[in-house]
Amino acid sequence: MKTPPGFPSNANSAEARLTALLGTKDCIPFHDNLPDKEYPYIQLSIYGSIKTNELFVKITNGEAVFVEAIPSPLISPSMANRIFGMDVEDSQVAFGHAEMMWEKHKDVLIRR
Repeated sequence: MKTPPGFPSNANSAEARLTALLGTKDCIPFHDNLPDKEYPYIQLSIYGSIKTNELFVKITNGEAVFVEAIPSPLISPSMANRIFGMDVEDSQVAFGHAEMMWEKHKDVLIRR
């Protein structure tokens, strides 16, 4: 994953934490590479972290990658019990955060 210039990437970044989480039993892939309706090369992914009760929101155009982690608003059911689908509250928070990320990074994401 490439981080655009001016955006720090380090071991504690959400991107690095998501990379370490992917493929483990502690990762729930709620949405993986959903294409944008207007710009299909821009994809959204949302993952849940069982250990930290966080939602990871990732937006990429195949070159630039933006990842942010946000706490799930839910304590119950536990993230481990959400393996069959995202809860409505998690969905609202994650997609709302994706909209904020889009507004912040759309100029970079639209360019390829």
